Amino acid sequence: MAPVPNNLLRAARYAADLTQGQLAERANALFEAATGRGGAMDDNYIGKLERGLHRWPNHGYRAALRAVLEVTSDRDLGFASPRSRVAIVEEDPQHDGGGDDVDRKAFLRVLAGSVAGLAFTDPLGEFGTGATGAGRRIGQADVDHVRHLARLFACQDHQYGGHLSARAAVAQLSASAELAEGTFATASVRADLFSAVAELADTTAGVCFDAGLHVHAERAFRFGVGCATESGDWSMRAKALSGLANLSVHQGRSDDALSFAEMALVRADRLSPKVGAMVHTRHARALGLIGVHRADDCRAAVTKAEDLFGGATTSTEPAWLSHYGQAHLERDAGRALLHLALGGGDHHDARQRLESAIIRFPEGHSRGKALARANLAVLLMTRDDPREAVEVGDEALAAVGAVRSDRVDDALRQLAEAARRHPKMDDVRDLARRVERTLATTAGRKAAGPHPASSPVSSRRRSSSGLPSGAV
Repeated sequence: MAPVPNNLLRAARYAADLTQGQLAERANALFEAATGRGGAMDDNYIGKLERGLHRWPNHGYRAALRAVLEVTSDRDLGFASPRSRVAIVEEDPQHDGGGDDVDRKAFLRVLAGSVAGLAFTDPLGEFGTGATGAGRRIGQADVDHVRHLARLFACQDHQYGGHLSARAAVAQLSASAELAEGTFATASVRADLFSAVAELADTTAGVCFDAGLHVHAERAFRFGVGCATESGDWSMRAKALSGLANLSVHQGRSDDALSFAEMALVRADRLSPKVGAMVHTRHARALGLIGVHRADDCRAAVTKAEDLFGGATTSTEPAWLSHYGQAHLERDAGRALLHLALGGGDHHDARQRLESAIIRFPEGHSRGKALARANLAVLLMTRDDPREAVEVGDEALAAVGAVRSDRVDDALRQLAEAARRHPKMDDVRDLARRVERTLATTAGRKAAGPHPASSPVSSRRRSSSGLPSGAV
């Protein structure tokens, strides 16, 4: 029997105004973000799908194609399982069994396996990997519990930094991920569960990032992208992708940072104003890291973020972003412009935004305030008045307090390095010594915890200012 052309897939591609090659490229990018494995789709593969030579791509490919082409079911793209007697079928939302359920669960195990492998070799890690959701009936109470955990860890992260929470967050994520293998009371509960696990994955990734556990952070971010894509939660998908962009900026990987940031902005029209604002600031950071030749684009992204934020209303925003206020926007914009300033560009805009952020940060956000102060001190030491930088640097040291944050420590290391460029100024030399003593003390306090998997700051790519370019 001659193959039947898949006109639904072709029509969806035409509606998206994509060539076969462009569709393959975008779907591969989403597949890699979700699984950490490169996709192998190309224009020839898409052509075979459209000609009906192959009607049932694997689950990961189908999920990626659905996301790119903005449809909700396999049926909308003309995909049909060869195990089905029906030419085109829509998946049973409750997944009560059958071949597609096996395929789906295999895909989810790939995602969950990327998280299960993160567990530390301690009792918490053993608890996380030993938990199982297989066979359980999952209800709304499970969803609420996972969301509560995500927001609990986020609150601790804002107040104290990520180091002390990393082990527990990874263990809870490992246990929560296995709930995906349970059975669900309704299709809505299933979607909500995946959205909640995506939120916990994103939070865990941020905690690990702040603790210096970059390999763990990247895998958790990718898992979050996969779960958010599975649930149809575009805002959380964008947040997790922008988290990968932020991590890449910190590591000085400018190409990866820009790619992740621009993936996060795919279908930006589906993002609420505040989510869009946050993602655009991370796009701006990626552009700033590339260099002053992208300065106009960086500033345009900052302006877009500020415009979107100005139109935000509480009723349209996801609950997990309720903490993101004007202070966070100013800090993120300032950190984006800081890259340009350290590269020789104008530094006044970066200074104004960082100073505004410091004033605006509320109680309970000690890490954010300490990081903004350290960034401002680096800016002043490098581009402005070193003696004023000493005053701000002292405030940054005082702000560290109970915060245990690898990102704050990195900013303080940059400050010490910038201070050493002024060897004839006694007060600046004294600041460098105080910073080094503080870093030695925090290193001792963190010695019993997980050790950062990232490279030391001194190994990162350097900007034209002589400072590490990725860690600001």
